[in-house]
Amino acid sequence: MTRVLFVCTGNTCRSPMAEALLEHRNKTDHVEADSAALHGLEGVPMSEGTRRVLQTRGIMESHQSKILDEFRLRSADIVLAMTESHKQSLIDQFPEAVEKVFTLKEYTADDPELLDKMEQLKAQYAEMELERAKILAEHQGEVETYNEEGTLSNQSKIEEKLLNALLPYQSAIDKLQWDMPSLDIPDPFGGEEEEYEAVYEEINQAITRLLEKIEN
Repeated sequence: MTRVLFVCTGNTCRSPMAEALLEHRNKTDHVEADSAALHGLEGVPMSEGTRRVLQTRGIMESHQSKILDEFRLRSADIVLAMTESHKQSLIDQFPEAVEKVFTLKEYTADDPELLDKMEQLKAQYAEMELERAKILAEHQGEVETYNEEGTLSNQSKIEEKLLNALLPYQSAIDKLQWDMPSLDIPDPFGGEEEEYEAVYEEINQAITRLLEKIEN
C-alpha cells in the first residue's frame, strides 16, 4: 500500500482536489489518498469552486478540512505539498520526514532538463549545509562563549565568515532556481472559474504522472 498525503494551506482547494482526483482515477487497491492543511480550521467544506470543478467531471465530494498532525504525516509514504513554501514549512516542522516530502510538481516532473537542474539544486543545498556545519563546528567554542556571555563582536565575526563561505552556494542556488519553471500550484481560492479550471488541469496532469510513477 502506498499512502499519499497532499498538503496545502487550508485544505479547501488544492489538496482536496488532488486527493479526490487520485481516489477517482486510481484503479488499484494499493494506493490510498489523504489531504491536510498546514493552517486553518478543522471541518471547513471545500471551496465552492473546487466542488464545482470536480462535480462537472462526475466527482462528487463531501470533503471537510483536516489539520495536519504528526500521526497523519508519519502514516504517509509520500507527502506532496502544493508549493515550495508548503514543502519548507513541512520540513521545518517535521525534519525527520525530509526524505518523503516534495512538491507535487517536483515529484511528478518528467522533463530531463528539469530533473537535471533539480538534482543540481539538491546537491548545492546539501553542500551548503555541510559547509555550514563545518564552520559552526570549527567555531563551536566561540558560539558557546557567545551563548553564555552574549559577546556581540564574536557573533558578528562568525556570522560574517559563515555568510562569506555560503555565498557561492547561495548564488548557484539562486541561478538554478531562476532558470527553473515554478514548482508551485497557485491557490485559486476566491478566484474566477477559469482559475479553478487551470488548477484542475495542472493537478490532473500531475496525478497522471503520479499514478504512472507509483505503478512503475
